[in-house]
Amino acid sequence: MQYQQSISPISGRIVKGIGGFYTVVDSAGAAYTAKPAGILRHRRLTPMVGDYVQIEKDDSQDGEYTLSDILPRKNELVRPPVSNVDVGIVAAAFRDPAPNGFLIDEMLVSCEAQDIEPVLVFTKQDLARPKDVERAADYRKTGYPVIVSQPDRWDEAAAELAALIDGRTAFLAGPSGVGKSTLTNALLGDKVMATGDLSKKLGRGRHTTRHVELLALPQGGWLLDTPGFSALNISKQVQIKQLADCFPEFPKGQCRFNDCCHQKEPGCAVREGVEAGRISKNRYDHYIQMLETLRKQKKYG
Repeated sequence: MQYQQSISPISGRIVKGIGGFYTVVDSAGAAYTAKPAGILRHRRLTPMVGDYVQIEKDDSQDGEYTLSDILPRKNELVRPPVSNVDVGIVAAAFRDPAPNGFLIDEMLVSCEAQDIEPVLVFTKQDLARPKDVERAADYRKTGYPVIVSQPDRWDEAAAELAALIDGRTAFLAGPSGVGKSTLTNALLGDKVMATGDLSKKLGRGRHTTRHVELLALPQGGWLLDTPGFSALNISKQVQIKQLADCFPEFPKGQCRFNDCCHQKEPGCAVREGVEAGRISKNRYDHYIQMLETLRKQKKYG
């Protein structure tokens, strides 16, 4: 990525933002540093990593570049602030740290709500016990791609992911200590992100990613490596009536009642699927937990 001067206006994409300045890369790979124009503040638009934008040279500021426009976004996530994401890579370890199934399902629901294609990666296969393997098998019932990685075979997992990303933009999320930085390095073919040791006392990893950045993948496409992407507030993304649609394994239009919430209603095809083993009971229980949370938040604001 070479920084160079050019005649404005220039179309590009924000790949990094630090201290109110944004790095914008154009289609030729040239990078520019730009500061948002005042008109964006008047329009209440805040640039985000992942935005497609236009920049112009500001001759009144010694030739510095001004970020003059932000194109419409496909989607946007709040924490961290990123936009225009196509694929969501949700990473979890079989052990050390143990996977949090509810957190995984929250991330998957968030992906569905934002029109992001989820991919699941389970790491540390060498530590997996039979019940851990069963947990991963539950997610195959969703239809989502599920990749299982061993510590000495990161390149194989990276190759599978690169094929699934297929030139698009992906984020990588999950709790600390599951190998996100190592997986990022394997995808990029270089040790770009620092890796940290697992904290034995806390049973989780140290945060080694300190900023949000859009990284170009050698196979094509972009990867967003994002800190603090382990907690989501789905109430800001999903309505009560939409929640069941965010579980792709739930049969659609097969319940006796059109407004079935899949709890105690007779003739519920979802509960029938759970009882028959076609739908993971853990996933169903997490759905009910999310449903109750959304109802309480709607009731009490």
